Amino acid sequence: MKVIVFGGAGMIGSAIAQALRGRGHQVLTAGRKNCDIAADFRYEQSPQVYEAIVRGSDIVVNAAGILIERGDNRFEAVHLQAPSVLFAACAAQRVARVVHVSAAGLSSSVAGAMVQDMPGQYAASKRACERALQACPVDYAIVQPSLVVDAQCPSTLLMQWLAKLPIIALPGLLHPGSAVVAPLALQDLAQAVARICEHPKALRRSIQLAGPQAMPYKTLLQRYRSAAGKGQALWLPVPWWLMKLGALAAAWLPQSVYSIDTMRMLQNGAVPANNEAAYWLRRAPVQIAGQVDEALPAMVGC
Repeated sequence: MKVIVFGGAGMIGSAIAQALRGRGHQVLTAGRKNCDIAADFRYEQSPQVYEAIVRGSDIVVNAAGILIERGDNRFEAVHLQAPSVLFAACAAQRVARVVHVSAAGLSSSVAGAMVQDMPGQYAASKRACERALQACPVDYAIVQPSLVVDAQCPSTLLMQWLAKLPIIALPGLLHPGSAVVAPLALQDLAQAVARICEHPKALRRSIQLAGPQAMPYKTLLQRYRSAAGKGQALWLPVPWWLMKLGALAAAWLPQSVYSIDTMRMLQNGAVPANNEAAYWLRRAPVQIAGQVDEALPAMVGC
């Protein structure tokens, strides 16, 4: 198949492109820099431009996204306006399928029933993009991954650094560090997306992907700390509002992962109700940071 990966120079996009190439597909990357095709979601809104890019492609993957707005990097443009034009171009050029990488934790649920949408422009733009694709007359898969981890991932490096500190801040006063995550290895996400691209039947649905088990955020940090050979730490409960205030201040620093929206997703619980990772991988996803306690809830089913 001929596949074009938008956001192909990013961490997730490049991993997806590599996975597809490893499975024998012809892959081109599109993005603002270091890609085969120049395509900048910040500025480019022309249907003709995107139709020319996707013409003759079998599959289009959109893995472009930002966590922090800076300068011309705006959620509305990068997450909604440009992708909406891209999706319409794919339909006009009869692309067989669009695979859109979104995010988990944009909404919380109880027993499968939606109860609350995450606030903020980041989540609003992500949800609006999903709706735009759902309204488009093209086969699609909306991939909603949980916390993605990798040795070179900025968020993983940040957590590993935090885990080594003698004093570690935990969000939440009543139950510090109890926010649940289900870390998913980047290579597992990439391989699952590659199989979704190859799926022979129409999908037109969302697909939730997560690691094999859920764990409290504190447990994940403890595992990173143990892997680094560190002993006991002082765990400092910090109210969520203060963690979010710190994230707003951190947005001015030269980093791209600690934002108020990552705090909101953590608080909301970025754990899917229906984890399909094992189905698409044809195996259980890999464990993260060592073996997980048996008392923690399993997340392998699909």
